[in-house]
Amino acid sequence: MTLAREIRRKSFHVLAGMTIPVLYYLFLAWQHISGKPYTYLAKWILAAATAAILAVDLIRLRHQFFKIIFIDFFGPLLRRHEISALTGATYLMLSSTICVLIYRSDVAIAAIAFMVIGDAFAAIAGRSFGKPVLYGKSLEGTMACLAGCLLIGSAVVAVPGSGLRLLPMALGAVAASAAELAPLQLDDNITIPILSGLVMNLAYNI
Repeated sequence: MTLAREIRRKSFHVLAGMTIPVLYYLFLAWQHISGKPYTYLAKWILAAATAAILAVDLIRLRHQFFKIIFIDFFGPLLRRHEISALTGATYLMLSSTICVLIYRSDVAIAAIAFMVIGDAFAAIAGRSFGKPVLYGKSLEGTMACLAGCLLIGSAVVAVPGSGLRLLPMALGAVAASAAELAPLQLDDNITIPILSGLVMNLAYNI
C-alpha cells in the first residue's frame, strides 16, 4: 500500500474511529447533567452497531455477490488481507464494545482513542521513514504511536469529568505502543485497546 493510500485509509480510520469515544463521552456528560442512565443506552447502541457491522462483514465473506459490492465501495480503504478476512473496522468495533463493558468509562475512552490515533501515527510514520525491524514493524512507527497516544491521552485526562490521571494514562500509552510493536497473532485493533485499557484500569488509583 502506497503512502498516499495509507494516509487516505488512516484519515478515514481516524474520522470514523474517533466518533466512538467522542459520542461515548457526550453520553457520559448528558448522564452527569440529567442524572439519567445514558451510558447504558450508549452501550446498547454500540453493541447493536457492532453486531450489525460484524454481520455485514460475515455475509460479505460468505457471499461473492456482496463481497464484490463491498470491495467496490470500500476497496481503496482495505488492506490486502482484509479482502478475505474481517476488516480492521470490525475488530475496532468489537474491542470498543469490550472496553466500554469491562473498563471504567474514562479508561475505555482513552483505550479506544489510543487505538485510533496511535495506530494512525504508527502507520504513517512507519511508512514515511521507518525501517522495519520486527514483523514489518519499525521503532520509528512505535515511537510515533507512543507520541500519538500521549497526545490524545492528555486530552482525555483534561476533559471535564475525567478521573483518569497522567501516570495511569502514560502507562496505558506505553502498553498500547508495546502492543503495536509486538508480533502478536491478534489484530492491533483488538490488542491495543484491550491491553492498554487493562493497564490503565489496574493502575487507575496510582
